[in-house]
Formats: sequence, C-alpha cells, structure tokens
Amino acid sequence: MALETTGNSNETAQHPFCISRRSVLAAGAAGIALSFMGGRAVAAGKDTLVVTSGADAVTLDPGASFDGQSPLLWRGVYESLLDYKGDTLEFAPSLAESYEVSDDKKIYTFKIRKNVKFTDGEILDAAAVKFNIERQIKIKLGIAFALGAVTSIETPDNDTVVLKLSEPSDGFLSAFAALVTIGMISPKAIRDNEKDDDGAQGWLRSNMVGTGPYMMRSYTQSQQAVMVRNPDYWRGWEGDHFERIIVKYVHEASSARLFIEQGETDVALFMPDDVVESLDGKPGVTVTNVPSFDLYYLMMNCKHGPTADPKVRRAIAHGFNYDAFIDGTLRGKAKRARGPIPSTFVGHADTPVIDFDPEKARQLLAEAGMPNGGFKLKYTYESGYFWKRPLGELFQSNMKDLGIEVEVQELSPAAWAGLLSNPETADHCFGVVWWPTLATPYDYLWSLFHSAAQGSAGYNWGYYSNPEVDKLLDAGMVEPDEAKRLELYARAQQLIVEDSPALFVYEKNYRMPASDKLKGFVFNGMRTATLDFYNLSSS
Repeated sequence: MALETTGNSNETAQHPFCISRRSVLAAGAAGIALSFMGGRAVAAGKDTLVVTSGADAVTLDPGASFDGQSPLLWRGVYESLLDYKGDTLEFAPSLAESYEVSDDKKIYTFKIRKNVKFTDGEILDAAAVKFNIERQIKIKLGIAFALGAVTSIETPDNDTVVLKLSEPSDGFLSAFAALVTIGMISPKAIRDNEKDDDGAQGWLRSNMVGTGPYMMRSYTQSQQAVMVRNPDYWRGWEGDHFERIIVKYVHEASSARLFIEQGETDVALFMPDDVVESLDGKPGVTVTNVPSFDLYYLMMNCKHGPTADPKVRRAIAHGFNYDAFIDGTLRGKAKRARGPIPSTFVGHADTPVIDFDPEKARQLLAEAGMPNGGFKLKYTYESGYFWKRPLGELFQSNMKDLGIEVEVQELSPAAWAGLLSNPETADHCFGVVWWPTLATPYDYLWSLFHSAAQGSAGYNWGYYSNPEVDKLLDAGMVEPDEAKRLELYARAQQLIVEDSPALFVYEKNYRMPASDKLKGFVFNGMRTATLDFYNLSSS
C-alpha cells in the first residue's frame, strides 16, 4: 500500500483555537551508541520503524523546551489530555475521556481516563494531572505561557480535574493537545529525581516515564534513540503496530538519502530541500506534498547594533532577493511569505509585501546615516536545519552588495539556543521556521514578537519590542468575540511588518520522504516533523 497522507484544508484552518510559546534548554544525555548489524545500520522492516533525523533532539523533557526536533521522541512516550483528530483542528480525547467548558469560558472540566498507568507502575489520576500542570506553571518553560490565566486547579474526585481561569484565554484547550503540550510524566519519577527544586529537569533531559505506547530503551544524544512497546499501554496492541522505533541522527544528507533509497530507513526528517526533491519519484520512496502552517523567517536583532534602527532593518528587508532563494535553493517548491502569519492560517492579514529593491535599500541606509553600509552582522544557524545555511549564504551575498559584511556561523542546536536565548549574547541574525502550537495568530505573534517572549520565556530572540503590538496581542488573547479578536491581530501584523523585525521569507508544503510501504501516516500541521508511532505500520 502506498504512503497515506492528508493535510489540513483551508476550511479546516478556520477554527480559532490557540496561544503561544518556545523556550529551549541545552540537554545532556546518556545511553548507548548506534546499533549496527554486520557493519550496516539496523534495517527497517515490519517489526521495526527506522527514522533518520538530520536535527538532534534537545531534551527528552516535554515540559522544558520549545524546539522543533525533540517532540519527535516525546510523541512516542508521552501523552496529554487531548489530541487532534486526523488532519483537522478538531479535538479528540486522549488521557481525558471528555471535557466541558463553561459558558463564560473560565472553567474547564476534564474527566480523566481510568486504568491508565505510567511505565513505572504509578496510576494516572486527577492528582497526577494536577501535579503535571502545576509543574509546568512552576518551571515557566514550554507551554507554561498558555497557562497564565489559571487561578486554581481542583480535583473533586480521582477522575476529575477542574481548571478555573481569571479571564477567557484564546485557544486554552490547544495547550492540552499541541505539539508542545503538557505531557503527563510520572509524579513519582519527578519527586524521586528532583534536585534543588528543579522539577527533575536535569534527570528528565535523558530519562522518560510516561503513559504512551512506547518506552525509551536507550538514548545517546545526537546519535540514536531506541523505543520499545509499552506492554501495558491502555489502548492495547491489537492490529498492526511496530515492535520498536529507532531514530537515528544522521547529519550527512548524502547518508540519509542513501539509507532511504536502499530501504534501510522508513522516514527521513530534517533533510535539505534539494535532497528531498531529488527523492521524489525514486523507486520505493514517496514524498508527501500536503499543506502546512510552516513559515520561514530571517530574524534580526532589534535591541543592539545597526539593526536596532527600524530603517536599517527595512533596508535589509528590501536588500534580500527572496525569489532567488525560492526559485534557486527551493527549486520553486515554495511561495513568498506575505507577513508574519501564513496565508493558509486563520487570521492572516493582508499586509504590505517588502519586495527585493536594492535601490530602496540604499536609500533607507542613507536616511539612517549609513549610505555605504559599512557595518558587520553575524548570521548564526544550528546544525540539522539544512535550509538555514543557503539562506545565510544568500543573505551574506545580498548584504555585500549594500556594503554590509555578514559572518555565517554554524553551532550545535543546544549551543545555538543558548546563545540566542541569552540577551547578553544574542546580537545575531538567524533563520527560524515556525509552526503553531496553538491554532491562533497569537501563537506566531506572541512567540516571535511579544516583549514578554524574549529570552527563555519564548522565541523572541530578535528582542523586538513594540508596546502597541504587545497591547493588541494581550487584548486579542482575552477577547471572546472572534471578529474583534481577529481585528486586533490584524492590526498587530500591520505594525510588525512596518517595524521589520524579520524578513518574512517563504511558506511551503510539508515534504517528507518515506517508504512507500509505510501505512497509517496522516499529516496534521499542528504536529509537523513528528510521527504518530502507534498508528503506523508497514505492508
């Protein structure tokens, strides 16, 4: 059977659930080295799903990071209260059998599924759910930003959790269903391994105790993760399911391509775009082509150096050749972004497009007192996100034409995140791709552009700050009327484009190479670059 793929339709994308996010921790790990048989990597088969990833996981703790590559592993071991149904934004029950929302949208009641155990034998009940939500709020990382309105968490019985909010919160339920969510971790494991009141963050960087279909058997950061079936999984193992999951971190694109061409791996993630396109049509390989919510940016530092001047940022925005990147590097398999929200996403506003115009760029530099450029910028990217290097190289070339020198630097994901999330060392330009944690414009706009999302609190590592934008986003978050809420978000988008804290480069369909024997894959734009391991099998 051919690979099954579906994607979010524009009609589906009109549901406004939501909120925002990201904060990354550096992670250490312990485990075993790559598994080999006869000098060759372990091959894929009916019992084993083998995935290659060009981008390393940062941490195994689902509550402590907002990076894009760690959720691949989280999804095998951890579950939350809700999920998304298929390729839609409709909520589906998971660890919560059902939920109710009060008319004023300030009280959320979850009924917890019975007879669910963590892999250490502990029972999942209302107390465990409350413990995990409180931990998330306490450590102030990951999805914690979406829980700010919570005033109390009550457990009237073993199977019921009641959350009370101080005010309505746009997309509150999405915090319990998203890519970055409140994954349920054994409270006993946290208590037993907590140090200095850290919520066991140190231990959980390389250890996992969840309720999900798989258990982490071994893990060596940047090399390999091996997961095996959880024998007591609450959904059972009837039907076709993989016995084990192997995720291999392959940093050479040529090696990853060879593995999937020869059938040694089932899925390849985080590959260069040109390599993905070269696999399209290869025997035994299918490349997905489904709509996504991914938007690619080149962020600039708005606090320090020449790019603290909005005129300089706008000049740089006019000095970048967007079409050259899309038509050359991406071979035309993308379209120009039109502002900070994808055109396929709910709440996208029709904002002015800053086109490639070198003369306009020079004019703006002259108005900023820098007619010949004459300054240096640093562009830094992390290993594994292959599109970021050619983006930086074209940026370097285009800026040279304006008299601006750009240094291109590569770092490990953890070092990259540590550099940019520290306001003292974040004077860099960098590429970032965003897909929503919560299905609302607030997710993109808060995470990347709100003043409160700077540093470790979110992903505003360009340190952009506009009090009017902050007020619009804060008002939109609590506005119960959808039309009024979207008006607030639209005005925020207009101001962001005027301030040019980033280059809004492109948006593209989700292109994932996989074996044509893989069955059960359904793409959901809210869970990009991950796999629903439990529902996959091989023909």
